[in-house]
Amino acid sequence: MDHDRLADKDLLVVSHGYKHFVKSQVDVLAEYFDSVTVCVRYNWFADVASRLPVSGGEGFGKDAKIATTNVPDNVHVIETPLLYLPVDAQREHLLGQQHARKVRKKLADHPVSFDLIHCHMTWTSGYVGARLKEEFGIPYVLTVHANRDWFETQLTSDNARLKRAWTDADRLVRVNRRDRSKLDAYNDDVVHIPNGYDTDAFERVSAAAARERLGVDDDTPVVFALGTLKPRKGFQHLMRAMTRVHASEPEARLVIGGQGGMRDELESLAGELGIDDRTDLLGYVDSETLNDWMNAADVFVLPSYSESFGVVQLEAMACGTPVVATKNGGSEEVVTSDDYGTLVEGPESHDELADAVVDALHKRWDADAIQAYANECTWENVCEDIADLYVEVLDENETQTVAAAR
Repeated sequence: MDHDRLADKDLLVVSHGYKHFVKSQVDVLAEYFDSVTVCVRYNWFADVASRLPVSGGEGFGKDAKIATTNVPDNVHVIETPLLYLPVDAQREHLLGQQHARKVRKKLADHPVSFDLIHCHMTWTSGYVGARLKEEFGIPYVLTVHANRDWFETQLTSDNARLKRAWTDADRLVRVNRRDRSKLDAYNDDVVHIPNGYDTDAFERVSAAAARERLGVDDDTPVVFALGTLKPRKGFQHLMRAMTRVHASEPEARLVIGGQGGMRDELESLAGELGIDDRTDLLGYVDSETLNDWMNAADVFVLPSYSESFGVVQLEAMACGTPVVATKNGGSEEVVTSDDYGTLVEGPESHDELADAVVDALHKRWDADAIQAYANECTWENVCEDIADLYVEVLDENETQTVAAAR
């Protein structure tokens, strides 16, 4: 595919964030384009709430949504503050209209005319893409990132605007294969392109050196997990499984990175279970320290109920670390061989989860093979497929425009 076709083009990205996997993807794709503009939605009320004695807004404010460092020169971020409360009627129906109006207003003063739009998340960014396509005739691609449970909720939703995001897209991208057929009912052009991992952030280094920097003894078994501290991620069940792990590996340490509303609950649970002396809740972990933990770990565990893909597993594998994960809708497409890790039925299967962790601690893994497998899904490789898709969409749109002019 001729990617030079994109060199003089301008891409608009409509997203719920410019951090983590979206930022990683955008920053690589920026190398293909003349310019990339990213309209990022965030809830300004969450920033206000963060200064009040209330909870529930964590992760929705500007700082949580927008990265301000290491931004490529040709990437321009437009902040799109919205106001929404945890009220279903507003969030499920009215928020899309508010988002579309705000993006349209922000772009009115923007000097760039766009050739292509890429939206991340169906509701509400996908709906914004549909509205912009209707008004300006710009084709749009929509990547559906929703975790398994949220995706099933969207499928049964009566929100016609949400479904319009799927039907009007020039391409629908789903990050896992299992859901592709479910989207075929809404669009004839559904493709599977997985998420990737950031090679600048995750690389294999000496486990001994990583442990020395972290202050972890070489002979301490380390079980590492990472994610937002919320019930869906299943850390409460991993803690319960660890009581069984300690029966055969009494010195094993559970280390969990990430922030969230469950921190106090998890700290209390560790105390109740008698594992608080072998459990570390790290909170926010910077990128260098995170890479060290991924390399220092003997096994990475993703004990969640529901995922769309679970890129964090690839990040661990990129460091040569095996993965134990639940069958959560995403991990089945990442942990595809027992050479790379183990799948268990679900987070509440404590015995099975504990057995898988113990087996992983005892098994002699081929770290080179694990790393090589992860390297197939770098963002550089994944973005080649996305760039191919962009060229196809632009060619089709150009053909349709010429035909309409005749």
